[in-house]
Amino acid sequence: MAVTGRLLLLNAELTGGLQHSFDFSMFDWVWAPNRMQVLTYIIGASLLALSAIFDLRILLAVGVAAVFAGAGLGGHTHGLEAPGINPFLVSVHVAIAAFWATAPFVLWPQEKVSDAVLLNRMGRFSRVAVWCIPLLFVSGLWLAWRLSGSLDALIGETYGQLLLLKLLLACCALAIGAFNKLRVTELLRDRTGKGRECLRTTLALDYLLFSAIVFVIAAATTLTGPG
Repeated sequence: MAVTGRLLLLNAELTGGLQHSFDFSMFDWVWAPNRMQVLTYIIGASLLALSAIFDLRILLAVGVAAVFAGAGLGGHTHGLEAPGINPFLVSVHVAIAAFWATAPFVLWPQEKVSDAVLLNRMGRFSRVAVWCIPLLFVSGLWLAWRLSGSLDALIGETYGQLLLLKLLLACCALAIGAFNKLRVTELLRDRTGKGRECLRTTLALDYLLFSAIVFVIAAATTLTGPG
């Protein structure tokens, strides 16, 4: 449904407005540059559905890889004069962001989960995040600069400002993650109950921040664009 919605929005942009979303007279112009991305998304989603039905991890792994690969097969990086490795960086960026966005769900302190199990989950999550989150920020900054075209455009144009807003929201989420690692884990070890209460609050804030980031990205990719 998300893929269909994006194609309809692109079609509307080309044909003159949302009222023309279902005017397919120029749809070939939309389909041609987005064909590989859409097909990859469909294949990935199909494999994920099959993995859920048959409980096959190999299908799950391939399906997830296909979805993340699809992120780099379309979008604004393909409009660059020399795309280079930037489409690949988009796939990596999206994969790491998706991992990070699972935190509110994976680490949520359910009543049936003991403090020991919760601490173990937080420890494993942190060990992965420590090396991949810096890559997320580096790739994000690089892509923002390349897509904007210049530092002046990054700061002065709506598209660049939206990318910077996304970065600011991500920095807030990073600060929350650092607080969880340095303070909340200590509260959980004290077993006073304050740790769980604090973790619920920080993860709820994370959820709001991640939702805001998705909204900003949607605005940057559909309502505006480079240049």
